[in-house]
Amino acid sequence: MPLSKRNLRNMLGDMDAPELRALIEDLFAASTDNKRLLTAKLEGDTSELLSKFQSELEKAFRVSGRLPTMKVGGAKKALGAYIKVAAPTQALDAELQYVEAGVRCLHAYGDWPENNYNSMEGVFEQALKRAAGLPRDQIPFERLRQLVKEADSFGYGFSDQLADLYGSFLEVLDEKA
Repeated sequence: MPLSKRNLRNMLGDMDAPELRALIEDLFAASTDNKRLLTAKLEGDTSELLSKFQSELEKAFRVSGRLPTMKVGGAKKALGAYIKVAAPTQALDAELQYVEAGVRCLHAYGDWPENNYNSMEGVFEQALKRAAGLPRDQIPFERLRQLVKEADSFGYGFSDQLADLYGSFLEVLDEKA
């Protein structure tokens, strides 16, 4: 059974510096994902996480060459890893890239499974929450409007959901003003 966060904290609190150093080195060696995360956290270099995200995004939603996989799990996981260490505007940009890539794929290949629509709706909703926390001059209003426009007329209520989320976002911003 995996450790709970609380148990982990207690165990780490009981370790001395050499033990902690050895544990971190073991984690670093254990996986490429750990290496990327530690590089981003310790050196402030998010480029490998961003590159991994963009590679997974291309696999899932590619619109040129080979057919896309339309399997969003890898892209969603890579997005989550990147967002953990990215600045708010960078995280927002990545979230919008995810939804934009999905919409471009829809235009190129047509309809797809409902869970992909749900995934894009969820990422768009998170992007709007993030955008609402930014200063107004850092919110990419035109990009958001264009994304909602491009998503128009796709199935399972997807376009309506994006439009509703965007409308609610604008109302929240108006209330803040």
